[in-house]
Amino acid sequence: MSRLLSAAALALLLAACQGREQPYGTGSQNPAPDKDAGAATQPLAGVYADTVPCNDCQGIATRLTLKPDSLYELQELYLGRTSPVNYRRGPWRVRGQVITLEPSGNDPVRRYQVAGRALQLLNADGKPQQDFDLRYRSDGNLSEVGTSREFTGKYTYMADAAVFEECGSGQRYAVALASGVTADLEKRYTDTRREAGQPVFARVLGQLQNQAGTNGQALMVSKILEMKPDPICPQAQKQAFQQ
Repeated sequence: MSRLLSAAALALLLAACQGREQPYGTGSQNPAPDKDAGAATQPLAGVYADTVPCNDCQGIATRLTLKPDSLYELQELYLGRTSPVNYRRGPWRVRGQVITLEPSGNDPVRRYQVAGRALQLLNADGKPQQDFDLRYRSDGNLSEVGTSREFTGKYTYMADAAVFEECGSGQRYAVALASGVTADLEKRYTDTRREAGQPVFARVLGQLQNQAGTNGQALMVSKILEMKPDPICPQAQKQAFQQ
């Protein structure tokens, strides 16, 4: 790439974005309503990848995954260095054509403008930073049959039927259980839920499959990562971010 954006300049730019979030583009630049888009985040879900040039390394390999459950994962690897991968995760949201990543730890807020199949980093004035963008890499829309990934949502089991409702998108899946997981998932649910038939919060690894006899999809759970009694999505715990 011909863009010449140093790591130091990028850090200063991101730091400038830190602080109280303000709505962006409510005028003629972006006539979309100034409110969270909710289920409208699904078309934006996907993987965005690019390499950012820097002065003292071979480039910053960046991979941003926007998941349909409104959670993101950001990985940054400084090529040619021995430092570990910079990794962060948290809720993301879209207002109009602007995507905001909730800050993780001491990292600043990051905002991107949707530009076709690319995301452009916004500066402190809400203007696209032309020297830095992330190109969309098509590997499915994360909600297609055959997609394997982490799912976050509410799990319910009753009368030999299990349902998983994904956070953010609200998509409901019948749960199909991989060999060796059925007994463990049922036991974890029984030990975790407070009342029979009550949903619990769950984070699992799984794959989407066609649901036999219907036009819907089923979630094949392959591993349980986390389960808690209160069925509260991470987004609902970030009130300051949501306002």
